[in-house]
Amino acid sequence: MADERQTPVANLTSDVARVISSSTKSAPVWSPKTPRWILEFLRTMALVPVEGGVYQVNQIVDEDSGPPAPDKLLHLPSSTLRASHSHPDHAVVATSVGLYNPNPREITLHPVEAVVKIPKRVPKLFSNNHDQLQAQFRVTSDFISETTENLIFNHPDFGLLHNVAPRMQLAVDGPPTPDVLDDMLKLAWRRPDLFVMNPDALAEFRKQANARSLNLEEVDAFGSPFTAWRGLPIVPSNKLHIVSRTGAKGKQAGAAKAEARPSSKPGDGGNTSILLMRLGEAKQGVIYLSPRDAEAPVRLPSISVEFMGLTDDAVAHYLLTAYTAVAVLSSGALARADVQL
Repeated sequence: MADERQTPVANLTSDVARVISSSTKSAPVWSPKTPRWILEFLRTMALVPVEGGVYQVNQIVDEDSGPPAPDKLLHLPSSTLRASHSHPDHAVVATSVGLYNPNPREITLHPVEAVVKIPKRVPKLFSNNHDQLQAQFRVTSDFISETTENLIFNHPDFGLLHNVAPRMQLAVDGPPTPDVLDDMLKLAWRRPDLFVMNPDALAEFRKQANARSLNLEEVDAFGSPFTAWRGLPIVPSNKLHIVSRTGAKGKQAGAAKAEARPSSKPGDGGNTSILLMRLGEAKQGVIYLSPRDAEAPVRLPSISVEFMGLTDDAVAHYLLTAYTAVAVLSSGALARADVQL
């Protein structure tokens, strides 16, 4: 009598097949990376190469005396500059001189650096999908660029929030509204280029505009659409931090220091700042400083990579360096409003 038991047929299941299959792997993704649009605007519209690592801001000493008296409407207010007009023949022409500030401000380029350490064998053995060394360079350079953007706003020396002239600051007891932006334009009216605000502040501004039945326009820059006000793009940046009101009680949003803490989560309230700026050396605006003739790989703009050598245990060291600083050439180029969310 034949054995009715059958030998099971072996199947090449998916689990078995995957043993010899190569999966498609993404490049490493660092989630906190942002578009860093402000760096794009500054590098495109306001880049100034610097020799010797120092930029000196020379200014004319002059006083803005405010509204002229009714009998002096034909004479622009100035402490030392003069121009004669409507004068008869042979009249003595006024003497004019622009006095230089004897103590000009010097802004030093600041390095932003990190060392990448990687065993020498790793790129050789494990780069069949993605180059391990280039992946580490890319992620580290992203963090350096994010740090650079943060310093542009918040560095205690050259940061934009700390270099707004007192007459160009507004303290607003409320949210960002169209009226607030118009008040900023009243201050920085001389050919401004863009607003910058935290994304949460921008969302609140849109709500305020919608509540007033205002249709906000859009403008395109660098292949991206930006909400605009009066034709100027509003550039979002999370580096204009939302500061907890608990830490900033009794202080302006940007003035709170050690005790001020970033708001724990979006939408739970806090203080933040909005900036309106004019860009470029030709417009006596905000400029972005960079070393002259700095060499940087095409894939890592503005960041240099230097091989520092191998340790005894065959670990390669690479130094990644960027240099950054910004300068405000004219006080009228930068306005700031401190608002509440």
